[in-house]
Amino acid sequence: MPDSRTLLFVHNLDSGVLQSLHDYSSAHPVSSKSDPCTLSIMTNSPVGMKKEWKRFLKDCAIPSRTLDRDEFLSEFGSRPVTFPVVLLRKGTELSIFISTEELNLCHDLSDLILLVKERIPRV
Repeated sequence: MPDSRTLLFVHNLDSGVLQSLHDYSSAHPVSSKSDPCTLSIMTNSPVGMKKEWKRFLKDCAIPSRTLDRDEFLSEFGSRPVTFPVVLLRKGTELSIFISTEELNLCHDLSDLILLVKERIPRV
């Protein structure tokens, strides 16, 4: 069986519309469980996924999934990672593709897309 690769974009928030709206309610949202999710802020608007991001994921050389923190923990269990994070899944193995710190250095969606494009040839 060929080694399947998938990028996992894991947000630093739990599932649900209220949490998503909360991240957009102020310039510096505060959550009882986490800091603002830079990944979510870059890739989503208050009404859903940004069109540019949706197009990028559709055309990306590696299939991808977007997960909220609680979905990731439910499916993969507790892992020594911080959120948000982009993980590379090869078969059953997970490795960090873009760290929380690197995501936090991205100023906007263009920075994130460029970073993903730069990393894909290395995997």
